[in-house]
Amino acid sequence: VGALQYGRALATVPKIRQYYQTRPEKRIPEDHCEVILAHQTYGQDAPEGDPLNDDAVRMLMARYSMDSLFLVFDLNPASNAHVRGLVNDFLNARRGYGIGAFKYGSIKCRWDPARQDISVLAVLPRMHPLRLGVGDFKTQGKACNQLNGLRFATGHYVQ
Repeated sequence: VGALQYGRALATVPKIRQYYQTRPEKRIPEDHCEVILAHQTYGQDAPEGDPLNDDAVRMLMARYSMDSLFLVFDLNPASNAHVRGLVNDFLNARRGYGIGAFKYGSIKCRWDPARQDISVLAVLPRMHPLRLGVGDFKTQGKACNQLNGLRFATGHYVQ
């Protein structure tokens, strides 16, 4: 939650406030700063995922919904029906190809206060799972998850 303080500090700068006065649909300062919560197992069925962890993420997203906070997670065959439905609805609404056209994807979301749920903002289909390899010879999960989040980042990065 400390990372959100940077955006709050930016929101006090007069030029930033002036910029967002002409863009009431935007959250201050989403065009200038984003906090990306990269969650490797969000929305996955057990044993990979945990519904209690998903609830905690949703609570965090709801609590800080007025901040520039975004959720990035991995879509894969273990993703639950709810998450798959959100992604499929997003793709179909944009005359997309539907979720059946790819097996893996990186998903960017934000909290939608009207729906009281996350709302998909972007989908990046992938050819391969987040972690590559087999058995004891897989890529490291934390690094893969951070890369998943960075796919949606623009500008300067701070970790």
